[in-house]
Parts: sequence; structure tokens; C-alpha cells
Amino acid sequence: MRKAAKNTPEVSRPVNEWSRDSVIILYEITSLINSAENQQELYNYFLKHLTNRLNASAATLRLIADDGWMELAASYKITDTQAQAIQQTAIEGTLFSRNTEPVDIIQQSPAQPLLADSDDTMLTIPVRHMVHTLGAINLFFPPGVILLENELAGLLISAGHHLALAIEKQRGEHLARQKIVQEERNMIANELHDSLAQTLASLRFQVRILDQTLQPSGEYMAINSIEQVEHGLDEAYTDLRELIAHCRVPVEQQGLLPSIERVVAKFREETGIHILLQCEHPLPDIPANMEMNVYRIVQEALTNIRKHANAKIVRVLLDCDNDGRYRVLVENDGIGFDKKAIQSHAGEHLGLTIMQERARHLGGKLRIESEPDEGTRIELKFQYQRDPTV
Repeated sequence: MRKAAKNTPEVSRPVNEWSRDSVIILYEITSLINSAENQQELYNYFLKHLTNRLNASAATLRLIADDGWMELAASYKITDTQAQAIQQTAIEGTLFSRNTEPVDIIQQSPAQPLLADSDDTMLTIPVRHMVHTLGAINLFFPPGVILLENELAGLLISAGHHLALAIEKQRGEHLARQKIVQEERNMIANELHDSLAQTLASLRFQVRILDQTLQPSGEYMAINSIEQVEHGLDEAYTDLRELIAHCRVPVEQQGLLPSIERVVAKFREETGIHILLQCEHPLPDIPANMEMNVYRIVQEALTNIRKHANAKIVRVLLDCDNDGRYRVLVENDGIGFDKKAIQSHAGEHLGLTIMQERARHLGGKLRIESEPDEGTRIELKFQYQRDPTV
């Protein structure tokens, strides 16, 4: 790569006229793309290989998000501070927005303002699939103006195309898997609705008839027992309806915070208990299976409060720091319970056991604090952060 005038050519030289080194580099890139096990591994290996092969000082990959911003998908050899500063950047000012005409041009510019503390020269390579721009690769080189010969420009454009094709392929496979899972969930929801839900509804009706029949006789013990059975059936029916609704609208389509907002609103509406949801900072995205485990822990905690706590005030707190340390807190001012008694009858408290198992799946810890008449505090802590470098 030679330094010269600041002209940036479009691709004009056919692949079959490339030098042996360029063909080898392209072959290595396609091999890496085809062997990557997941999208993050694909991004990291791609940037690492391209940087080392072209003697660049660093590289980033930014993809266009649904909200129109460019989000940092991966980086190589930039600092954590630099990566944090460009997690989300405006698309304005770049050649690569969804509305531009498909032009295979490499943009050359100073690394600033993308990397505020860098004096490097930056090449911006489009990541395009057919007529759709998915984002851009940024390669950083020591200060100076770089002449891109047609062959190198063609290699970089081709690398961007291959990466875009792999991204679209993985996205398609992910959507296909999601569709299969959702279809299975809908089938389960339909079966639950048509069988168990109908059975519970019938039992609730029969118990109410029995209760009304016993009322004139004044059999206090019998009436009290029937009312307890009726209450239990009502709770089971409510829980089942919630499960059916959740099967139809999976958490990964709602997002973690909207899902928890929904369950908090439902809790407030059904119980009349004052419940406060606090989320002081935006929650970074985490994998869908992790979102599901967090959601289920909060849901189970609120279910236990509704059934057993006799609480007047409930607080749900969600928080995450810059190092990816998540904290989820659910506390109430209810009657509390004796932890020793709970631990000695663990088999009777399956919900708490499942919550602990979900915390372990998250690689975190669940702490339960409670005393009789002192309320209950359930705190989940776990850590998740994508490494921006290989």
C-alpha cells in the first residue's frame, strides 16, 4: 500500500487478474467466514485477520441498527475507552446509509472524529449485500494519505461483500430458528388453552356451584375448605393464562425492560399493591436466553409476593454498570418468612429452587433475605459483556 494522492478509485480490475497474494487473502477471509460458529466470532476473526494481513493498526465493524444509528459490532486493537465512545454513532456524514445509491467506494479520511484521540488515517469499506447497506468496516493506518490501487480496493470491497453475505445468512438462519421455536410455543399454548385451561375453568365452575349449595347449611368447615379450593383454582387458572400469553409473545420480541414493565403493570392492576419499577440506566442487550431467565426470576418473585407476602409496597430495581455487571432487585415490606424453615422443606418450595437454578444459568448469584414480619429482599447479580477485541 503506497502513500500518494487522496483519490479513491472504484473497483475496476476483475478478480481473475488479481495477484496471487490478493487471491490468497480473499480465500482466507471466506474460509474464516464459513468456519465461524457464531456471529460474534465471525466479526472478531474477520477484523483480526484483515488487520494483520494488511498491516493496519486497528479495525472496527459498525452495523446499522433498526433505529438508524451505527452500532459497534466488533473491534480489534482499539482501547476499551475508544470502544466505549463509539458504541453508538450517528450515520450522518458517512457514505453508507440505507437511502444512498449502491456505490462500491472506499472512503478515506482522518480517524478523527470517530477515534477522538487518534492521528491515524481511516479507510471506510462498505458492508453491502445486494442493494442493502448493512454497515461499514473501518481500517486504521499510521498517519498519512494512502493510495489505494485498484486491486487492493477490489479486495477490500469484495471482503465487505463476503462479510455482508455471511451476516445476512446468519440473520436468516436466526430468524428461521425463531420462527420454528415460536410455532412450537404457539402449539403448546393452544394445547394448554384447549385442554388444561378448559379443565380448570370447568372445575372452577363446579366448585362455585358446590359452594353455593353448601352456603344454606352453614357448615363452616366445609364452606371454608371449599373456598380455599376455589381460591387455589383461581390462582392456578390465572397462572396458566399468563403462561399461555407469554408463550404467544416471547420475551426476545419484547425486550427485557418492556417485558418486565408489562408484568409489573399486570401485578399492579391485579393486586392493587403499590409497586415501583426503577431503571436508572439503559440496559444493554443480552442474549435472548439470558433475558428469559431474568424475566422469569422477576415474574416468580412477584408471584410469590402476590400469593404469600401480604405486602403494601413492592420495589423492582434494574441496573447495569459500564463493566456489564447487572443487578436485579425485588423487595417488599410484607410478612416475610423464616429462611431456615424454607431451607428445611426445599422440596415444597419449587419456585425458589428454580429461581436459584436460573441464576446459575446466568453465571450469577441469587441472594434471598427475609425475616418474619421484616419483608423479603431478592437480589440477582450477574455479569455479561461482549469483548470488543479478540
